[in-house]
This record gives sequence, structure tokens and C-alpha cells, in this order.
Amino acid sequence: MIENNPGTSFPAFVTSAARAIDGAISRAVQGINSASWNPVAEIESFRAVREKTLAILGQVSAEQALWSPRIGTWSIAQIADHLLLSEQMYREQFRLLIQKGSTIEISLKEVNVAFAAIPHEVIPLLEFPIKMFNLFVPHVVRETMVRYPLVAALNPRRSEPRQGLIIEKLREDLAGSLEETESFFRTPMPPNIHELTINHPIMGNNTIPQMLMIVIAHEQRHQEQMSAVLTHANFPKAPREPMNAAQMAATFGKQY
Repeated sequence: MIENNPGTSFPAFVTSAARAIDGAISRAVQGINSASWNPVAEIESFRAVREKTLAILGQVSAEQALWSPRIGTWSIAQIADHLLLSEQMYREQFRLLIQKGSTIEISLKEVNVAFAAIPHEVIPLLEFPIKMFNLFVPHVVRETMVRYPLVAALNPRRSEPRQGLIIEKLREDLAGSLEETESFFRTPMPPNIHELTINHPIMGNNTIPQMLMIVIAHEQRHQEQMSAVLTHANFPKAPREPMNAAQMAATFGKQY
């Protein structure tokens, strides 16, 4: 369950100033229409990204899906499960935000994202200064940092891959989760959608449209991780299918 911590909010004038700066920089980087939002186009972008993930899962066997290059590195199945759990977590935040109708605060205790260079146990001690700093980090910078591995990060425990993963079930669940997310964005959004934000000390201060863009960037980043596993020199070869009579005759020069 996502916690809401109103006591950790900054004064309204601080968050308003941060949003104004974010909007100005986004318009400068992305153009004058960057503040507009087309949910149909954005969810189509998400569907295209998810279909690529499903295509990767469709080309690997159970053995290949569970193989990882080394201890401590995720397999393709683990990456897929992380994507599934992450999408579910953020969709829960979206629903809570719409239900509440005002900004929600997500603590590091609830979603303990961290930097690889700083242990999980230390991050909570730095929560306030990190949150203050990230409040003024533009969305375009946050999205870029999620999309590309510029800074090594640790995923929250809520999105840690589970045990006993089955590739067929993962594909089914990822497809179903996509449909659930699409269904959410087909519902009418509040008129003040660009004023409602999800605040997190490390992820920053994001609206639902901005958070969806981060979800898309996050999946694209992990697709590259999947591709790295697929092209690894020691990646297991697919098992050969038994030859039929014609193939055996062509191979051995004899009719069977």
C-alpha cells in the first residue's frame, strides 16, 4: 500500500516555484507545446514499448529466460518481472492521486529507490536534502537519467524480482498489465491533471503525464539490458527441434 505523508510537504510557494522552473526548462528543451498532453498518443507509445518487451520474451526458452551472465545480474525473466511490478506500483500511485485529488508524498520508506554508491540504510538520513535538490531538477533531466544508465541506481524492494518465475506467465501478466494501464488512461482525467503531483525524494516531483513518460523510459532502459543478455557470448543456445524425415534424408543422404 502506498503511503501518503502530508507532513513531509514543502511550502506551496516552494513547490510552485519548482514547477514553474520545470515548465520553463521543458518548453525551452522540447518546444512550446511541451506542456500539452495527449494521453492517447502517450499510451500508444507505451504499448509499442511493451510489445517489444513481449517480443523479446517470445523468442526465448524457459532455460534462456532464467539465465544470467553472472551472480548479481538479472536474467531476462527477472528484468521482465521487475517491469511488471514497477508498472503495478506506479499505476497504484496514479489511482491514489486521482482519488485524493491533491498532491501525494511517497517516502523512501515506501519506495526505497537508492543510488548504487550509497547504501539503502544511509539514504533515509539524506531524505530531506535530496528531496529539496530534486524538487528543482527538471523533468527532462529526470527522464534522461531513467532512460540511460548515467547513474547506477538500486531498484526499490517493491519491484525486486520474485522467485519461481515462469516465462509464459510473465508474458501473460505483462500483456494483462498493459491492458489495465490502458484502461486507466481511457477514463476521464481531472481538469487539473498538470497540477497534481507525486512527490518522491529521489524520483522528484512528477505529474501523471510526466510519470508515464518515466515509466516508458524505464522499460526502454531495461530492454537494452535484455538485449545485452541475449547477445552475451555465453547465452544458452536454443535447443534444436527433432528433424523430420525429409530433413534427415537431406542431411544423411538416406531415406527414412
